[in-house]
Amino acid sequence: MRPKWLDMLLVMGLLLGGCTEGRPEPVPLQLNEDMCAFCRMAISEKQFAAEFINADGEVFKFDDIGCLIHYVRMTKQRDTARAFFVNDYHRRHWLPAERAFFVYAPELRTPMGSHLVAFEERRAAEAFAQQHRGQVLQFAELWETWDR
Repeated sequence: MRPKWLDMLLVMGLLLGGCTEGRPEPVPLQLNEDMCAFCRMAISEKQFAAEFINADGEVFKFDDIGCLIHYVRMTKQRDTARAFFVNDYHRRHWLPAERAFFVYAPELRTPMGSHLVAFEERRAAEAFAQQHRGQVLQFAELWETWDR
């Protein structure tokens, strides 16, 4: 038989565990059905897609990383957003934007002309930037320097 204090400790742990919110997960894309929250175009190319989850848990999807930046600036939600996600350009899977390495390459065509793509690994971003005469940036730098 367990002591009562152990039962109470287990119950408290379960209650406290239910009160904490984990990091939000990205929402899968429905290509050619989901619409960009900024430009209203259908999202058809996963390698350029981005999304963010606001403070209320609403998900906003974008067909271009530049659309995400424009929308978040316009709505002033950068500091209150719960999460930002981008797709790795080569692997086409979601990753937290804060961990991504971005390449701005003027010769690169993207859905809305931002010329931005994201990579999970710095080495891949640097190789792509060199091949396409681009510049490697981190997520924080996009807010400070990117305005195209």
